[in-house]
Amino acid sequence: MKAKISLLCAAMLPLFATNAVAEQTSFEVIEVTGDFKKESIQTLSASASVLGELEITQRGASYLDEILNSTANVNFTAGASRGRYVQIRGVGLRSQFQDPIQPSVGLLIDGINYSGLGGSALLFDVEQVALYRGPQGTRYGADAMAGMIDMQTTAPTQDKALKVKLGVGNHNSYEAGIAAGTGLTDSSAIRVSAFQRKSDGYTDNLYLNRPTQEQDEQALRLKLSNEWNDNFNTSLAVHHINIENGYDAFTLDNSRNSVADEPGQDNLESDAFSLTANYTGFETVNITATATGLQADSLYSYDEDWVCNNANQANLCVAGLHPWGYSSTDSYIRDTEKGTFDLQISSKQDDWVVGLYSERRDVDLTRAYTWQSQDFHSSFDIRNTALYGQKITSIAKDVELITGLRAESYEADYKDSNGFAETTDKTMLGGKVALEYQVVPRTMIYTSLSRGYKIGGVNGEALAKAKDKNLNIQPENYTFDPEYLWNAEFGVKGQSEDKSHTLRVTAFYMKRDDMQLKQWQVQDQQFAGYLDNASSGKNYGFEVEGTKQYTERLALNYSFGYLRSKIKGFTTSDGINQHGRDQAQAPKYQYAFSFNYALTDNLEAQLGFEGKDSYYFSDSHNDQAPNQNLINASISYHRANWSLTAWGRNLADRDVPVRGFEFGNNPLKKYATENYYQYGEPRLVGLTFKYEL
Repeated sequence: MKAKISLLCAAMLPLFATNAVAEQTSFEVIEVTGDFKKESIQTLSASASVLGELEITQRGASYLDEILNSTANVNFTAGASRGRYVQIRGVGLRSQFQDPIQPSVGLLIDGINYSGLGGSALLFDVEQVALYRGPQGTRYGADAMAGMIDMQTTAPTQDKALKVKLGVGNHNSYEAGIAAGTGLTDSSAIRVSAFQRKSDGYTDNLYLNRPTQEQDEQALRLKLSNEWNDNFNTSLAVHHINIENGYDAFTLDNSRNSVADEPGQDNLESDAFSLTANYTGFETVNITATATGLQADSLYSYDEDWVCNNANQANLCVAGLHPWGYSSTDSYIRDTEKGTFDLQISSKQDDWVVGLYSERRDVDLTRAYTWQSQDFHSSFDIRNTALYGQKITSIAKDVELITGLRAESYEADYKDSNGFAETTDKTMLGGKVALEYQVVPRTMIYTSLSRGYKIGGVNGEALAKAKDKNLNIQPENYTFDPEYLWNAEFGVKGQSEDKSHTLRVTAFYMKRDDMQLKQWQVQDQQFAGYLDNASSGKNYGFEVEGTKQYTERLALNYSFGYLRSKIKGFTTSDGINQHGRDQAQAPKYQYAFSFNYALTDNLEAQLGFEGKDSYYFSDSHNDQAPNQNLINASISYHRANWSLTAWGRNLADRDVPVRGFEFGNNPLKKYATENYYQYGEPRLVGLTFKYEL
């Protein structure tokens, strides 16, 4: 399979190599910083996608999960008010309950590490979303085993700037945002933004007679830059995010009509900052130091039985009206504190960099659960320290070798109110070796081998259940080991001679060692989730992304991802042997393409199609999400300083599951095992006005 893909990529080279003397600036430069330095996405030796403000506006998007379907081999799952768990090439966190878990896909916003706090990913005044596939082990370490999402808000400039965004849509949704910037002095500039969005959400609670999956989201951001002298500059980013969303997604009949009497919440309030200082006054090196801090309070809760308990409403309610009925709620309150410091020394030519990185992460949890005699408390404190370096070596004309290495050690201390205390520590190695060949100024090919990792941890819930003897959980499942991922890639990037066609193709093969998979132990109406290590797994496939300008008025944007994945050496707690089965959240194909047509100089229309193959919801059961095919469209009228966009997503109004479970929860059926689904957004339409100066 790999050989066929490589030959296919090589066969495409003539498309880009027709004129070796073409001008060197033949393609539009979209800059990313995946390998420590700013460079064009067309010269980066990694598979990456970049989504800008235009794509965000055309989709009517306000949150990260509303743009992810346009990228190849990227999936997401909800189990919350938003689709805040992201998987790249089939690898990534799918949920989090009691136990602390390290995400496989990291999230940075203005350099601040929001990994594990995906509810923060609001898109107002975001200039660029860069998505890197595969391990980013040299640069990002343990938070980016499967990839990294890097969001950058608009930077301040000396010019006066004003942006206003107003939007309305169905489900009683509206949003309003304002951003303004200016120069404070000849050497400093500031930009501030504020955003608010509200919606009734997509669930109607028939028992409470009101929406209970409502969305209420706010973001305040500030960026300040200072040029202190010719050799020293600083940049500061400060964020305040407040999310107060309802969570009432699952029903016994798999509809959007809930009858829960105690619907849950999915709330987040966070304050964060990032401070970066650059010094370029030395003769041979530059120094960059970055410090970040984040404090977040979150609440995740739900009605566990999904129904009401009211004898006067027997036509709606189930719990308590039947001998097998029950009524309970579950809530998780987390206090998260993060602090990082990163010191980099790089050459003037940007051909090498060395760095020292340290991080602390403290997470305190309180779980209030109906079936607990008292609240459960735990703390999980992690200290990470890493040394890293990367070297770019020119080995021939237009050929460069990139070598990177990162050594990262961590110590994690866990303790809880059940009296358990556990310390785990490990030193992990990651890195990258890549060979880049600039065939002609418009075309680059590369091959790379990279290694990523994520830390191990403690299964606190399993420990508690084993202590109480409610569940027969073996001692080897009280903790789980780190996971490692090897990734080999071959890629072709380039543009046609007439500049009308830009294309990126990447083939990859990944091997996962000690892959962390979710287990569920069920016994005598008691259950617990915990992480287990399978022996290994493999993921391979390719990504194709590009743009084609057919005429002056008609353009096409497209992406396609192909993915095959396998689990090796894993048996569920129910005795189901999953060896050889596809991994969860890993559809075999994904596609997205959109046509843009300029009807007049001021009026533009877009029609888009996107979809993905069926895929397994979980590694511990075999229920699958069906394949999906969605239609999106927009039409925009724009003048010099303002635009008006009418947009629609999922115009055919398909019910698309974004989370699925397989267990029994219906007392009228004596808790027989069934499949239950949370659905993503239905048909959404809206109108967005933007003014920019």
